[in-house]
Amino acid sequence: MSEAFEYVSHARLLYKDGYRNAYLGEVATPVVYGVQGKLREYYGTKEGPPIASTLDHIVAAVAG
Repeated sequence: MSEAFEYVSHARLLYKDGYRNAYLGEVATPVVYGVQGKLREYYGTKEGPPIASTLDHIVAAVAG
């Protein structure tokens, strides 16, 4: 791993039914971001299944 390289991340967001669908690089299936728990209450988001927020993903990525 001594060779230098450059990585450019490509992401595209699509808003659908109040949720953000993130298409990341070459991965065909989007990551869906929503809200749950206290965030749902704070933002007054419509009822529905709890979906992880961007904050949840950031915490998991840093912890991993």
